[in-house]
This record gives sequence, C-alpha cells and structure tokens, in this order.
Amino acid sequence: MEEIFSAYDKWNGLIPLFGGIYVSLIAFKVINPNKKNPEKMEIWHKRFGPMMKVIGPLVVLFGIITLTGILNT
Repeated sequence: MEEIFSAYDKWNGLIPLFGGIYVSLIAFKVINPNKKNPEKMEIWHKRFGPMMKVIGPLVVLFGIITLTGILNT
C-alpha cells in the first residue's frame, strides 16, 4: 500500500498540468470541445475567456512546481 501512495505523491502534479493545458487551449481557441453549438462556445469565450487565459497557465505552472518538488520541504 505504501508503494501506491509513494507513486501518487511522485506524479501528483500531472492532473493540474494536463488540466491547465486543456483549459488554456480552450481559452485561446485552439480546440473547440463543443462543435455542435459554436454560438454557445462564443458566449463562453466572451464570459470566461479572459479569466481562463490567466488561470490556465497558472495551473500549468502549479503542476510543474508540484512535479519538480520545489514546494516540498
């Protein structure tokens, strides 16, 4: 059981890393997850796009910091 928790601690930053990349790609209109309703995505971009353009890269940075172990003491 200890090996499972050890592996989790080692790779803990992958979720924020990939999540931040995904959110950033959506915010910068590189990918469109809602291809059936582009008007709805345009409304989303107007409402959340500027905020997600900042939050996405910050979450990626947090994932990289977590993976490298800079915050571990």
